[in-house]
Amino acid sequence: MKRLALRGLLALCLGLAGSAQAAYTATPNDWACTNKVGGTWTHGRAPSGCDASAFGPDSFVRGNYAGTLFNDASPSLTDERKRYMQAMYPVIRDASDRYLRSRKPEVSAREMEAFQRGTYALLRQETFWSHYRDAQTAAGQPYVLKMMRGDSGHGHGMMQVDDRYHFVQLQEGKGWNMMQNFTYAIDIYFDAWQAAPAACLGGVSAPTGTTAEVDAYWRGRARSAWSAYNGGPTKVCRWQNAADANVAKDNGYRDNYDARLWLPDVADLGRAASIDVNCLMDNGPLCPVPGGGSVEPGKLLKVGSAACVLVGGALECVDDVRDAACLAGRASFDDASIDDASITQVYVAQTAGYTRIDHNRHQLCRAQVPGLQSLASAVATLKPLDLRAAPDGAVLGQAPAGSYQVLDFMVKGAATQTRLYRIRASVGGTLTDGWIDAGDALTHAATAVAAAPAGAGTIAFAGDWVSVVPNLNMRATPGGALLVAIPAGTVVQVKEVFGTASANNLYYRVEYTHNDGLLREGWIFAGNLYPASTLASWALPAAAPSAQRHAHCPNGTRYDAHLRQCMSGSSTYGPFTAAAVQACVASGGGAVCTANRATVVDGVALAMPIWSKALAAAATGNGDCPRGAQRSTAHRFHCTETVTRSGAAETDVYGLFGSALVNACLARSGNAAWCRSNRWPAAAFVALQP
Repeated sequence: MKRLALRGLLALCLGLAGSAQAAYTATPNDWACTNKVGGTWTHGRAPSGCDASAFGPDSFVRGNYAGTLFNDASPSLTDERKRYMQAMYPVIRDASDRYLRSRKPEVSAREMEAFQRGTYALLRQETFWSHYRDAQTAAGQPYVLKMMRGDSGHGHGMMQVDDRYHFVQLQEGKGWNMMQNFTYAIDIYFDAWQAAPAACLGGVSAPTGTTAEVDAYWRGRARSAWSAYNGGPTKVCRWQNAADANVAKDNGYRDNYDARLWLPDVADLGRAASIDVNCLMDNGPLCPVPGGGSVEPGKLLKVGSAACVLVGGALECVDDVRDAACLAGRASFDDASIDDASITQVYVAQTAGYTRIDHNRHQLCRAQVPGLQSLASAVATLKPLDLRAAPDGAVLGQAPAGSYQVLDFMVKGAATQTRLYRIRASVGGTLTDGWIDAGDALTHAATAVAAAPAGAGTIAFAGDWVSVVPNLNMRATPGGALLVAIPAGTVVQVKEVFGTASANNLYYRVEYTHNDGLLREGWIFAGNLYPASTLASWALPAAAPSAQRHAHCPNGTRYDAHLRQCMSGSSTYGPFTAAAVQACVASGGGAVCTANRATVVDGVALAMPIWSKALAAAATGNGDCPRGAQRSTAHRFHCTETVTRSGAAETDVYGLFGSALVNACLARSGNAAWCRSNRWPAAAFVALQP
């Protein structure tokens, strides 16, 4: 068997405690998880499972893995558990034997026995040997093929390969395809097995001495391998530390190893495997391979739960088919209102030769759909609108004309661009969540428009204060590098809200002065909205402890968090990006595009461009950043623009900038006027970040 090239992946631990070297993908909870079901902590039914077809065709699984599917429809789940384990045991027995002999051809019988025993214990500790299961989402519903998903959906398959650390490999089917799941992950367990130092093994480097001493040696090696598998390569001796936070996990593995808790459900240890273990481990040419439609331009492709289009040699994707219309700006395709007949099913195994670009729906849709309001912004409906239980669901009642917060959005039709917003409205005196049709490309401006926040939102508005519920990590970017931990109960002001993925994972930008006395700006996780809201578990509304502002604007204006500008009833205030100024001039805006006009910020006279709202909206665009700017990981995820001034390249950082940061800027720069504006020199901004 060709060995998987995983030497560099030791840092990519399968558990949460990954090494700082790990490549990280900020996938949301339950990424690519459709029709999730629960289960029980018994062999074959560990909670939970999601549709296996998100990653490959059910026909491939049923054709290659007959007998190794747990059937929830069985009249006796006890009998089914025993049948399942009797089928699974020889599969894992043969797979672990074949794997170890490929790595150590001269392996001793004693080491083989210990390695296999350690592998069996690993499977029980991780998933109770669970991988494929036929299950129903609710009574009366059909039984559908599921795949094991754990750890809030991040762990895939019986070996619990984590999509945050192994995203590319899971796209290649190493979660979905059971023997590929095993083969990929067991290499990490084996490397940890080999790396166990003498300190983990009773101070000896070889299995010598009495039978009990030899048994203890191999037991220690198995425990060390699992500790590193679960916690990362630096945790190889974790099981020896009784004070470690994961002591219960390590003890659980020990108990599984010692008592061989899988054996009561296996009657015949010598029975032959019912599947072609060798072929499926090798992913060889004699095994049936997944086959779907062809990957080609001009088609809307469904890959797992994602929608993709082929642009050049790359697949550009958004993580849920419901956002497929937003891909129309990347490539043309026949959407036919994005129904099943217009989507070409392609399986992940067919996409291995393509570069894949995964777009954040919140950035992609906003950039492609003019006037689309962003998550957590306020929208004013200009007439009563039907409130529906789902985008095409039953009418719950009418939402009166008024101001609402956008709790989710959807775009229907690549050409028509119908905008649907999820809001919370009073229906018959009861606050009710539902969907409104906010018009299409031609009618949206007469149906629902951007508005100033009115009252508290379900999601914090920029400027609101929240109290963090648990100790929360503050990060340089949403889900990025750790800065400091903010203690539970700390009250911070929300400066900006950023959403990721179809689950609407939320991040708040905040300023925080740590107990080291240093002011930091960064991002905290604030929960997700779907499939169920978890906001209350992360940050709760709090009373304002001070009058500090999240943004500084000229007199008589307010900061618009959606458009990222200070605005009055009729005008939008700069500074504007160089690209927006060019667009203004190109549209015939004239001298106003480049003129500075007098205004007052914090009682200080300043000069800045002031444009009409219509002119500014057209020139700056509807992107996540103003035209010509982009999010920068080197600048706390602010929007930045690089321009040439006096023959030299300069980078500008765009706000918003809160009171604490503005005051620090004024103190450091000698009261420079630009500290009160919405654009700072990048070097000055970076100098304020510890």
